[in-house]
Amino acid sequence: MKDAYDTDFKTCACGSGEEKYELLDARGIFCSFVCSKCEEKTKKKFRPEIFEDSQYNCDEPIEPEDY
Repeated sequence: MKDAYDTDFKTCACGSGEEKYELLDARGIFCSFVCSKCEEKTKKKFRPEIFEDSQYNCDEPIEPEDY
């Protein structure tokens, strides 16, 4: 049985009631949590090429994560 906390934690903040998932750029870098209802709107907040070209230009260094 799901409780209110479990449901709220997995639900997208846009208010759709859908389950959220990670929106990643072409390099696999986290951009935001989205659902199918808000993904396109959220993508418009970023440069389009970051989702299409993993060799996109950036102004800041991108370092691999250490595991």
